Amino acid sequence: MTSPLADGVQAGHAGPTPLILTPGKPIRLAKGPLVAEVQPGCGARLSRLARRDTRGDLFDYLVPLGTEPFSSDEWPKAGAFPMLPYTNMLRDDTLHWRERAIAVHESPAASSSLHGWGLRRVWDVVDESPHCCVLQLDCPAQPEWPWHYQAYLAVTLDEHGVDMQLSLTNLSTQEMPAGLGLHPYFRWPAGARLTFESEAVWRSPSEDIRWPSEQRVHVGAMEVVSVGGGLDTGGRSTWFAEVPAESGRFDARIDYAGGLRSATVRSDDATWLVLHSPAGRPYLCLEPSTHRVGEFDDDHVVLAHGETLDLSMRIDLA
Repeated sequence: MTSPLADGVQAGHAGPTPLILTPGKPIRLAKGPLVAEVQPGCGARLSRLARRDTRGDLFDYLVPLGTEPFSSDEWPKAGAFPMLPYTNMLRDDTLHWRERAIAVHESPAASSSLHGWGLRRVWDVVDESPHCCVLQLDCPAQPEWPWHYQAYLAVTLDEHGVDMQLSLTNLSTQEMPAGLGLHPYFRWPAGARLTFESEAVWRSPSEDIRWPSEQRVHVGAMEVVSVGGGLDTGGRSTWFAEVPAESGRFDARIDYAGGLRSATVRSDDATWLVLHSPAGRPYLCLEPSTHRVGEFDDDHVVLAHGETLDLSMRIDLA
């Protein structure tokens, strides 16, 4: 059954997602040899993360975001953006919540529920310094998500890497299901090597099915070497890794060819790490998430009024 909408939201409200996002003048952060750029108007995206060498040349760890406008439904595979109020996709673009069936597909701005709304919205800058910025997103209730919530993203650069701290607070009077994720696109050229540990790795049976269904229990480190994109010989581009039970945190490291540069992703708050690299595309996504892809109906945090969910991601660079 479909229940009344929360907090008095009116049916027919189209939502505030723009059709087009346009990169503007970024917030530029610098600390030692590291530089970062943030685009508040493009979904609070960390649009560049690079190291400057003694000659002044930049080595980009993330795929840099360009300057061209883009559809909020077909974003460039670049930078790193927040996912909220859930991660990845909901089955059939529908949330089943306490006898409600809520269609979360926000038309016409989005063709699916993929990655929520944070990456499709314009964020406000609430604090800025030479090496840190804090962005805010306020989302009133709408038919596609009948709860009022507020999110903050803090991006802090130091001489060794970057911290991204994401939070989500329920401002509605009713309890709200919640999930968070962070979605970086690392450069993944041929010869780059990924190592990580997990309690278990799940894979989808094919590229047509986006949900984890095949479990591969693994003890110890896994290693993947890039051949210019892709994760396995079965042609599947996405793995879903459970957090290691013993450590309770993820450590995933990319070593670039030649051994001169590396990037390590760490998260103490995530229970899943989504690994994504399509064949033939030289990028690798390492996405810490608070819930399992496709299982948000059952695998979520419930926030009462005023409660907050947090997710952090640390990227150490060498």
